[in-house]
Amino acid sequence: MNHLDVVRLLGLDAPARPEGAGYGQVVPEDFELLVRTLPQGVIAGSVLLGGADVPVRSLEDFTRDTALRLADMRESLESREQELWLPLHPRPRGMVPWGRTANDGVLLWDTTAADTADWTTVLTDTDFQFWLDLPFSASEFVARAVTGRAEGTPAFETYQEYESGTFWKVAEDKRATAMVLANRDIGAVEEIVTRLRSIGVPGVRQYAEELLGRAGKSFGALPEDYLAVMREFPGGVVAGVRVFPVSARPGGPGLRRLDEDGLFLQWGEVGGRAFGWLTAKGTPEEWRVAYVEPDGSALTCLEDQTFATFLRRRLRGDDSLF
Repeated sequence: MNHLDVVRLLGLDAPARPEGAGYGQVVPEDFELLVRTLPQGVIAGSVLLGGADVPVRSLEDFTRDTALRLADMRESLESREQELWLPLHPRPRGMVPWGRTANDGVLLWDTTAADTADWTTVLTDTDFQFWLDLPFSASEFVARAVTGRAEGTPAFETYQEYESGTFWKVAEDKRATAMVLANRDIGAVEEIVTRLRSIGVPGVRQYAEELLGRAGKSFGALPEDYLAVMREFPGGVVAGVRVFPVSARPGGPGLRRLDEDGLFLQWGEVGGRAFGWLTAKGTPEEWRVAYVEPDGSALTCLEDQTFATFLRRRLRGDDSLF
C-alpha cells in the first residue's frame, strides 16, 4: 500500500512524484508524498495529517509544532508512574507524532527501524492511556481508515465540510460515550470496550479481529472478557500494562505459554513481570490474573482479578499489583 493507493481511494487526482527531491530521508516517503498531494482536511471523519514542509529537512523542524503535545504525554505518564515499551522523541528511536484523530488522539511512528520506510504506526487516545501498536505505514493506516469507515461518512472532507457535517456525528458519539462511562454500575469489559471504541478510527477493530482469527484455536478456550477486549485492541499498552497481541508478528511478543508444562499463559507484562493466567484448574472464566517476577523467583496469583478487572483498576488510577 502506498500514497497513490490512498489518493485513489479518496477520489483525488494523483500527481507525478517529483524526481530527486530527497523524500524519505528524515520521515517516511509515503507520508511526505501524501502531505504533498492531499489538501488540508479530514480523512474518513477521523484522521488528520500533520502539516509539513516537504521534503522534511530535520526531525527537529518536523516535531516543533507537536512539542507541547509530547510534553503533555510525558507529564501524563509520569504523573501516573507509567512507562511505555518505546520512548518518546527526542530520545533515540523515540516515537514521533505524524497526525491526530478527530477525537483528539495522536498518531505516531515507531521509529525503531533504521529505514524510515519500515516505520510503523502507534495510535493513542486523548488521555494517553491506550497505546495501540499497529504494523502499518501511514499510507496503510489511512487506507484502512477509509475502507473501514461507516456508511455515509465521506472519504475526505475539507475542514469546512467536516465542521458542517461529520463533526456533529463525532460530537454525538462523544456524548454517548460519556453517558455510558458515567454509569456507576458499568462492568469492566463494557468500560474498557467503550473507551477503546471512543478512539474512533475505522479499521482498528477489523485488524484486531484479524489477529484473533489468525490465532484460531491455538491456545484452546480463553476467558470471554479477554476475547471481548482483544476484538477491539490489537496489542500495545493499557494504563501502563503491556498487552501482547493475540498473534505475534515475527520476532515480536504475543500470547504465549511461558513454561514447559503450559500451565502459565502469558498475555502481557508490567515492569518486567510476566502477567498471565494459571490455567491448570477450572474453566477459562475461573482463571485469575497471576504474575511471575522478572527473575522467575516467585509466582503470585491475584485471586480477585480477572483480565478486564485488572486493566480497569489500572485505568482508574490504581497501579498496585495487589
